[in-house]
Amino acid sequence: MDKDFFKTYFKLDSIPAYKCPACRKGTLMKVDHFAQSTAASNREMEQGSVEGWWEPENDVQIFRVDLKCGSCQEIIIAIGDGFVEQEHEVDFNGEWERYWVTYYRPQYFWPPLQFINCPPATPDDVCKHLHNAAAQYFSSPASACNSLRMAAEEILNTLGIERSTREKFISLGNRIKKLPNDSNEFALLDAIRWLGNDGSHSDSTLNHDDVESAFTIMDVLVEVLFSDRQRKTIELAGKIRESKGPVRR
Repeated sequence: MDKDFFKTYFKLDSIPAYKCPACRKGTLMKVDHFAQSTAASNREMEQGSVEGWWEPENDVQIFRVDLKCGSCQEIIIAIGDGFVEQEHEVDFNGEWERYWVTYYRPQYFWPPLQFINCPPATPDDVCKHLHNAAAQYFSSPASACNSLRMAAEEILNTLGIERSTREKFISLGNRIKKLPNDSNEFALLDAIRWLGNDGSHSDSTLNHDDVESAFTIMDVLVEVLFSDRQRKTIELAGKIRESKGPVRR
């Protein structure tokens, strides 16, 4: 999982090296962009300039960036808002000078970025919720965590943990308790549950760092459950121990 995906703002001359959501191989590169101040920001600038209080930091922009995959040539569009920050550096004379930098904060990518590469054996319903979570990450961290929680429910389905009986619905927490307490799946799914629970509240305090943690946990869980990499590694280790030395493959 690429940490660059989780950056919540960028400058136009240093856009993160996002991977293409279509081919999952190529890197997205900027081919065009549009940005301008909002109407409300322009009105504030006119008033503030007359009254003498307006600074570039008050500017609010909207933007669109067109990105193109260097491998499959797919076009991805990012939209969001922009803000200006004052920064400082020392000039050639040793004096501090200030300047303003515009940063762009994406709210949506279309098609959405994909944070987790689902192994082929991953159930479709799990992948669907992981994709939804990635699409919601920038605009709504709480919604993203809710989608990851739904993915956790689907994972328990694949593990054979019942979701309800004739008498009652079984909560996610109680379903997780049916797993061995010392299992990796128990710990990972329970962490997802707690974050998802917070995201379902109207006063949720979840932020992008929390969602990044949830994605990191889910990435490991999907790898453990649906990738044959772990199985093959254990088999290789067993062969090396059996031969008491190198194994030629």
